[in-house]
Amino acid sequence: MFNKILVPVDIDYPKASKAVYDNAAELASLSGAQIRIVSVMPGFTMPIVASFVTEEIKKEARAHFQKALDDFVAANCKGANVSYKVLVGKHYEEILKMADKWGADLIVVYHNRNRTVNEAFSSTCAQRVVKEANCSVLRLRNLLK
Repeated sequence: MFNKILVPVDIDYPKASKAVYDNAAELASLSGAQIRIVSVMPGFTMPIVASFVTEEIKKEARAHFQKALDDFVAANCKGANVSYKVLVGKHYEEILKMADKWGADLIVVYHNRNRTVNEAFSSTCAQRVVKEANCSVLRLRNLLK
């Protein structure tokens, strides 16, 4: 079935992230698949932002982000065949790059929004991953009712 499952999580939403991981882990257990969890830290590339953010602040932010992901994995992924990585940049772009680089055959994403006027003009991260991925994508909805 699947050999490599990529699971993007948002460490600011641990309940939703755990629900996504649990679904991916259940799928992985059916075929012995590997899981790679990724969490994307926004970059500091906008010129107005970059001009105010020092290298020290960037390092500190990344260390904080890495610690939060370490804690999430330690609390939720015991005994599983899981690797994880912090990525930096635009969420959907980094998820797609990692999927291609790692050779994922499934990406499990979470989308819990009702369609809004804003979404008609700009896609969400999950929508862009579904649209542009080179592998299968499972889009989970409404896990936290």
